[in-house]
Amino acid sequence: MTVGSRTHPDPNLSTAPYMRTQIACAGTWAGSERAASLLELPGMLAWVHSTPAGSSNVGGDVHYISVCPGCVVSRVALADVSGHGKAVSTLSGELRRLMQRYLPELEHDGLMRDLNRAVQEGLDGVHYATMVAVGWHNERESLLLANAGHPIPCVFEAERKEWTWLEINPEPRREWPVGVPFGLFACADYDRTAVKLQVGDLVLLYSDGVTEATNPAGDELGPEGLMNLVRQLDCSSAESLGVQLPSALRRFREGAEAVDDETIIVLQRVPTNGHQPSCK
Repeated sequence: MTVGSRTHPDPNLSTAPYMRTQIACAGTWAGSERAASLLELPGMLAWVHSTPAGSSNVGGDVHYISVCPGCVVSRVALADVSGHGKAVSTLSGELRRLMQRYLPELEHDGLMRDLNRAVQEGLDGVHYATMVAVGWHNERESLLLANAGHPIPCVFEAERKEWTWLEINPEPRREWPVGVPFGLFACADYDRTAVKLQVGDLVLLYSDGVTEATNPAGDELGPEGLMNLVRQLDCSSAESLGVQLPSALRRFREGAEAVDDETIIVLQRVPTNGHQPSCK
């Protein structure tokens, strides 16, 4: 299902003739290994690039991609755990379990709530995790975003050839903290925003290893630096942007190795036509 990577399918889920209820996981590579994959979802392409930093056997970034049994709802979740090792394994296992539990649901409420509770109860009180979750409903052509303290995604409107931030405006007068990383509070709320995507539009998800990249002078790329980079790259496809962005980051670092895990996921809205793999 992937090319040149160690993305592991769940052996308990069906893979024929399409990745029906399959969940792809990436977050357990050795430090020197790199992964790049193009996944075909209903009405969507997903380009995944993941490069763990350092020599740890378990990186701090974890991502999962799922498709519901009816091939209507797809979900992409990208999480970043503070630290490495056991904390990452704990989050990875819980996220896999909950992605399966909420497989057919477009809303992220249950997933976010239960994962926050799992991090609160399962980690050591020191580690926390950020995560961005994207749900795509192919028939409604609607993308639903929820964010737990993760770097803000970007969206490229192909018709206008314009990049903007995909931010969530929290609702006022909430009882619990809103949009905070998992594990900081026993009770937290996670607002969401819905956007319509047109064919050719791109959505860029990334971990903080991207925006916190530094050049030899010690200057950090930052969110605006990332926005300036993507505006100069080929946005004609998820694969084009997904291949070029890591190269642009290496040029910014002037060839130096990344000091933090680097995950980039580019989603592209594509037409649903006769070439779409059948899920029936």
